[in-house]
Amino acid sequence: MPEANTAFVFDPDPVERAWIVSALTPVVDMVVTLEASPTVAGMLRGQKLACLIASAEPEENFVLALVRELRRSGSALPAIILGSHSAFRTAIEIARLDGTTFLERPLTTLQLRSAVRRACQPGA
Repeated sequence: MPEANTAFVFDPDPVERAWIVSALTPVVDMVVTLEASPTVAGMLRGQKLACLIASAEPEENFVLALVRELRRSGSALPAIILGSHSAFRTAIEIARLDGTTFLERPLTTLQLRSAVRRACQPGA
């Protein structure tokens, strides 16, 4: 994969995924959408100039396991996890994982872009 400012997006809802992709297009060089798969963590390890944006709903267990696996493997890939106000347990778990941010839905395009700029861009 080329060295580019990349956002990896995991959201099983096609409408939300499309919104995230359209919101990020002006902020990053490339947006790559992901499906839930045991190979995702391996693909993300070692990525530079990148961040992960993932929805905790309804795939909360997959997302938490993915971020934990990345951290266990030494990956510093910033992760931005999106979830509802009721996802309190997920927010606490995310807060315990270094380099991970929890954003409460609903969120604005500006909030998402700001979080991605801080996470993905060099010198952020």
